[in-house]
Amino acid sequence: MSTEPLFERLAVIGLGLVGGSVALGAQARGLAREVRGVDPQLESAGPIALVTLEEAVVWADGLVLAVPVESIELVVEQVAAYVGPETILTDTASVKGPMAAAARRLLPDAGRCVGAHPMAGGDASGFAHAQADCFQDAPCILTPQGSEPPEVVDRVDQFWQGLGTFTVRMRPQEHDAVMALLSHAPHVVAFAFAQGLPDAETLRLAGPGLRDFVRIARGNPRLWCEILLMNRWHIAEEIAQFEKNLAGISEALARGDREALERALRRGHQALEALER
Repeated sequence: MSTEPLFERLAVIGLGLVGGSVALGAQARGLAREVRGVDPQLESAGPIALVTLEEAVVWADGLVLAVPVESIELVVEQVAAYVGPETILTDTASVKGPMAAAARRLLPDAGRCVGAHPMAGGDASGFAHAQADCFQDAPCILTPQGSEPPEVVDRVDQFWQGLGTFTVRMRPQEHDAVMALLSHAPHVVAFAFAQGLPDAETLRLAGPGLRDFVRIARGNPRLWCEILLMNRWHIAEEIAQFEKNLAGISEALARGDREALERALRRGHQALEALER
């Protein structure tokens, strides 16, 4: 709980699962004296007052853009028309290169915008699933571009930590390369494998291993299509590496080479040790 609010007036644009959780969390934890939200698809957002985008941007001293990645450029352009010179912006997009480029090109002062990617959420979507504690103990990657005043970056850092995350900082392109490995390419593999699943009767026999493996393929296909396209070059590199590793296992199987197969499996097993730390 923050002793003093970081913002007087916080507006969250986009009240889906992530944006709704930001708004609810900021309100519950006292990170802003007042929180308002923007989402034309909602008639009500519980304790969060709904306003228009123009009203929110003119009113706020803190803005969170929590819209789908394909909408980022349009929303940044709309925000730029009304944003005040002292307002601080952050966002939640899972691909940072496009957001950083839009901020540089469209905002009157890109130094007041610090990108962020909170690694939280789930397969569900919409404000109905938003929770004030959604970000507790989750990582959040901040992606300053280097031109931001330190006090602006620190304030955005404090905001995300105030929501319960632990933060790390990296440049937008570094973030996108890391996410291709840790999130985007795994989704590609899960979606691809799920295409070959058998009929429902056979799937009744599936154990928890299969369910764990393909769970992330439950993500919204339209949303994931946009994410993958926006980060396609980094993802292509990770898919190429995966294909190389898979080919090694496939060749060992074809030869009946127990030693090579076990060596490949052991490399994968050992790599997971860092994930469990």
